[in-house]
Amino acid sequence: MQAVEFKSKPHDNVVDLPANLREWNDRQVRVILLADEEPTHPASSSTFKAISLKTSNFRFDRDAANAR
Repeated sequence: MQAVEFKSKPHDNVVDLPANLREWNDRQVRVILLADEEPTHPASSSTFKAISLKTSNFRFDRDAANAR
């Protein structure tokens, strides 16, 4: 048994043979299809964005904050 590997893109339920394998036409062959997997998850992005707050006008009370 002889094995060869090549890349092809099936269309209309047909896998075309490369030119160097044309002598394989009309021969009985075994076919194994392996799909090149693409990442199924998009690249994750951060859901939090940095913000800047001016706190000079805020009154901070430790007792009030701890009471919550």
